[in-house]
Amino acid sequence: MKQILPYIFSIFLSIPVPANEPVKMGVITDIHYLSEKLMDGGYALQDYMQANGKNIKDVPAVLDKVLDDYLHSDIQALLVSGDITKDGEKQSHLDFVNKLKPLQDKGVKVYVIPGNHDINMPNAVEFKGNKALPVANVSPEDFSGIYASCGYDSALRRDAASLSYVARLDVQTWLLAIDAARYKEYKTGSISGGKISPETKRWIIEVLDDAKRQDTRVIGMMHWGLCEHIAGQSVFFGDYLVDDWMHFANLFADKGMKAIFTGHFHSNDISAFTSEEGNTIYDIETGTLSGYPFACRFVELNEKGMDIKTKNITSLPDNPALAEDDKQRKQILSRKLAIQKLKGLGYDLPDDVSGQFADALSRIFVLHLYGDEKPDEELKQSMEKLSKAMDASLDLEELQIDLPPADNNVRIIF
Repeated sequence: MKQILPYIFSIFLSIPVPANEPVKMGVITDIHYLSEKLMDGGYALQDYMQANGKNIKDVPAVLDKVLDDYLHSDIQALLVSGDITKDGEKQSHLDFVNKLKPLQDKGVKVYVIPGNHDINMPNAVEFKGNKALPVANVSPEDFSGIYASCGYDSALRRDAASLSYVARLDVQTWLLAIDAARYKEYKTGSISGGKISPETKRWIIEVLDDAKRQDTRVIGMMHWGLCEHIAGQSVFFGDYLVDDWMHFANLFADKGMKAIFTGHFHSNDISAFTSEEGNTIYDIETGTLSGYPFACRFVELNEKGMDIKTKNITSLPDNPALAEDDKQRKQILSRKLAIQKLKGLGYDLPDDVSGQFADALSRIFVLHLYGDEKPDEELKQSMEKLSKAMDASLDLEELQIDLPPADNNVRIIF
């Protein structure tokens, strides 16, 4: 009898939330966490941040604040959709999973999936003084081992060709965590674009077909975007959408997936994609914790759909102007990126027009990072200057800079 009791007890502990009860979840992505043991305040760290745009110095404090908020909430699950670490440092992964322990000890189920910065990274480094020094990275096997308690050991099934898996959120809902990272191809650095292999695609179809036969709802999680979040994203920022995205968006929608949580683009945005057969899937992209808008989600999944609320970390005890300072830094970096994109696309514009164009695009992009884009006075002035420089009338009211639905606080009905 003593041998049977622990088994029976474990069965009761593993019973999922009843179908008529909402599942309350937290969602974070693109943490780009660098272990505190791997950095100091030296020149190498400052140079990286200035060139890269990720505020990795403040990430540990931001992450601690977010996890503490979740700890004192009523969430039952936490989804982490990739780019957990700065560049796949083994120490960063070990310390990150350790930070999750208080939540797990409370009973919160954590589910992770890798992004393009998590596995087989050739340039995993630590910052010491004015030097960036190589450190150990992780293999796919290391990743699933370190995060065994974050989806892999409790998976209903796993894909043999990738780190994709299926977990149960409640008695009628599966979480399909999709690994589209191309770490098997890495040589000198990460590959920004994501791709679902033919083998993993077949596995996903089997999962979705099985779910349909069992009358089970499927919610997805993947690092890469499934559909466009801004007009022309597939042209200007194609690497931020999964390869052959339109095919997979149609496939997932028509196979019954209702929503998918994504990241990678560092913006807080929700897009609805309707397939050719008339089925709709929602791509819920969450902003990064490594910079503005420092976003995390609170999601309540119920029988009819989900209620989504967003929280932004705006200040820290040691950095009261955290969000505003990083917003200005993003504005400067976005302007430089816009100029590079315009040149890369072959547009031969006069310098004054190119500068104004880049300024307007960068302001739109920063608004997009936060979500629920509403033109502010700075953007209006920038558009007026661009109109004069181009000697053309540009109506900001006719410019659709946010695709429906709302991005930060919204109710989605499936």
